[in-house]
Amino acid sequence: MEKKLYIGTSGWVYSHWKEIFYPATLPYEKRLEFYSKHFATSEVNSSFYHLPQEKTIINWYNSTPEGFIFSIKAPRSITHLKRLSAVDEEWEKFKNRIDLLKEKLGPILLQFPSSFKNDEENLQRIIHFLKGKESYKFALEFRHKSWCDEEVYEILKSLNAAWTIADSSRYPKAKVITADFCYIRMHGPQSLYSSSYSEQQLKELADEIRQYAKVCNEIYVYFNNDANGCAVKNAKTLMEFTSDIL
Repeated sequence: MEKKLYIGTSGWVYSHWKEIFYPATLPYEKRLEFYSKHFATSEVNSSFYHLPQEKTIINWYNSTPEGFIFSIKAPRSITHLKRLSAVDEEWEKFKNRIDLLKEKLGPILLQFPSSFKNDEENLQRIIHFLKGKESYKFALEFRHKSWCDEEVYEILKSLNAAWTIADSSRYPKAKVITADFCYIRMHGPQSLYSSSYSEQQLKELADEIRQYAKVCNEIYVYFNNDANGCAVKNAKTLMEFTSDIL
């Protein structure tokens, strides 16, 4: 099977990218179209706070070329407020909306709060939520160190759900592959969301991606360090360093 590597940023609507990435005269509504000429994927974070309107998602679909992929963060009502308990209604609304992306829908990110700890109840919530949803790709990002556990990895493998390899100065990190795809989030090496990765750090990441590509059919990498356009610059550099895989 052909290996696919998708590298992009967490979002594209940042006003502070004006004149750093976006031309000064580019209209707001043309940003995604411009972005998609440089990157083949983006992670949508705004869906965590509010459900995008149907017309918004249809516009995303129509503004991007064939082969473009959107990874979507699940709403906080699912992961933070209800913590996967009794969320059928919320999931149905979310699912019906993101299904409008059709073949451009990539993984769904379930990012949990740092207070969400590894215990039997929460493990069972995850298993119950993921079962029966095999037609979707799920990536789980945990922010409590208790999840760095072999039993957790084995459960995720049994469900073909990806452990999110999240790099930051604040949250736990484990370089573990638990699905037939890999999901990587780069939050910034020093200051969260705002520091830039060095060329050496990106070369090391490129080498890691080559190893992941040996066992994964698809690899998704998103830079979330949007301040000063670091995400754009780092993503472009990583694309250069992985041109043998792209």
